[in-house]
Amino acid sequence: MSDPLKLLARSPEDLTVMSSLMQDATVRVGDIDFDGKGHRLSFVANRFRWEKKRRFFRPKGERVRAGLHLSGVLKVQHQGFDAGDKDQVLELLSLEAHEAGEEFDIHLNFAGGATLKLHAECVDAVMSDLTEAWEARARPEHQD
Repeated sequence: MSDPLKLLARSPEDLTVMSSLMQDATVRVGDIDFDGKGHRLSFVANRFRWEKKRRFFRPKGERVRAGLHLSGVLKVQHQGFDAGDKDQVLELLSLEAHEAGEEFDIHLNFAGGATLKLHAECVDAVMSDLTEAWEARARPEHQD
């Protein structure tokens, strides 16, 4: 696999860096899993490769399958989407962590106001590219 990306986030600042590289990733609701006993939330998404922005060989950009898991998660809440609709696709806008006493509130913000709210013991996230890249159907666009 050419140039796979693997990141570790252990602080809110680290998660901000990871967020910038996961922005516009698309994830199927059915691919999101919370293991309450193992205190882990994980999913696989189609990540737009923003780090390749100026070096694209493909005019619309590239996507790659990427896995993300967050450990130390004590509680998960969702809003703005139907968790039972396993085929619904969410577009990730940002990951953010805020201190909540000695623990952390971590938000995964998706387009359209959908959110996963995690309450965690710590910031402990790993993101890894899993496949070769392919040409994206379109380059994500953002309105100011």
